[in-house]
Amino acid sequence: MKRLLLLLSASTLIAATLPEDPTDRVEGLYRAAGESTLAYDRLKWLCEVIGHRLSGSEELEQAIDWAVAELEKDGLRVQTQDVLVPHWERNEESLVMVAPMGRDLQILGLGMTVGGEVEAEVVVVGSFDELDAVDVTGKIVLYDVPFTTYGETVQYRGRGPSEASRRGAVGVLVRSVTPVSLYTPHTGATRYAEDAPKIPAAAVTVEDAVWMHGLQDQGIPIRVKLSLGAFHHEDSTSRNVIADVVGREKPEEAVVVGCHYDSWDVGQGAQDDGAGCLIAWEAVRLISELDEAPRRTVRVVLFTNEENGLRGGRAYAAEQDDMKVVAAFESDTGNGRADGFRVDLRAEDIVRAQAGVFEMTAALHPIGGGTLLPGYAGADVGPLAAQGIPSFGMNHDTTTYWPIHHTQADTFDKVVLEDLQHNAGLMAAAVWLLAEAEGTLLDEKRRRR
Repeated sequence: MKRLLLLLSASTLIAATLPEDPTDRVEGLYRAAGESTLAYDRLKWLCEVIGHRLSGSEELEQAIDWAVAELEKDGLRVQTQDVLVPHWERNEESLVMVAPMGRDLQILGLGMTVGGEVEAEVVVVGSFDELDAVDVTGKIVLYDVPFTTYGETVQYRGRGPSEASRRGAVGVLVRSVTPVSLYTPHTGATRYAEDAPKIPAAAVTVEDAVWMHGLQDQGIPIRVKLSLGAFHHEDSTSRNVIADVVGREKPEEAVVVGCHYDSWDVGQGAQDDGAGCLIAWEAVRLISELDEAPRRTVRVVLFTNEENGLRGGRAYAAEQDDMKVVAAFESDTGNGRADGFRVDLRAEDIVRAQAGVFEMTAALHPIGGGTLLPGYAGADVGPLAAQGIPSFGMNHDTTTYWPIHHTQADTFDKVVLEDLQHNAGLMAAAVWLLAEAEGTLLDEKRRRR
């Protein structure tokens, strides 16, 4: 099924549960977002005063304390949830080409890599199949795999080091996972398999990966020295931040809107995922300013530790309070102007939810957010989606996102105010629709004739 929004015949259409005439409220929330710069100003402070926010760092905990104080100023009911998170430090790192020439190359160690220093010949491969076809014993493997989609290409960063170490490699280099490069390396987490040796792993620029591949194709041996100072500390305690607008009729039911508050230790974490957090936060703040709270509780969650563990999202799904989550939203692909949402529903729930999703499309279309298609909602709401909770991922334009994703270039100066306002207004409207609805998307209601 290519599209989620295939209408059933009139005899089988499930009755809609959304507010009967939501136009004024939807447009009012959207207009209020466009008249406020508060989210933009807060994002600027988060990025430029606090900066990047890796799990286990003082900066992340400072950012959490600041968010709690600001959310309380907004008049929301605020609590935190302790989460045990990894504490990994990058430290000094370098890559030097020894042959066929001496040259320093730009790298970023992969998140969660082990430290170490190795000097060895480089073997370049373009796939796991190519890895199987060559002898990499005692060598450094370079995965030169061009970007197709993030989900497809990122596997070389995620499991590439363990696949190489199983075959005797002593180090790994990965072409940065990006479609566009201006000689900028992109970091991101690797996941060591328990049955494979842990070897140092780093990302190189697209340009250097292509260059070394070309040297190999010409039969020219390549030798490099890789040095990573990465260090793993004991796990430390961080926190999810949870803030509510309490529902007027069904306070025990919640529509959750979230993001991940941590970032990598490069750049400022502006697009990944500072902007997403301010979109989610501002959406809930805008709803709190209405003259009447929605039927259900609206909850914003700033999840900790998405980048190198996903422990915040998993802890929330596993250890919820007495609140029943009826829908979840996430924003985690930057601040590009969104045209709607990706909808994650279990296969058996698609038909049941179809009419309500269709009405969401109609309600959000006038404010430029009527695209609702099946897809991945996001990492932090993924554990909720796995429980069968309808989940929505904001569908951003990612044209300018992937080139700076997980790099030193992820900074506040690239955030466009008008896009942030649009996204916050769209998120507020969508969340309000489901919070105000008489029933939930998966309610069995009477059938229309």
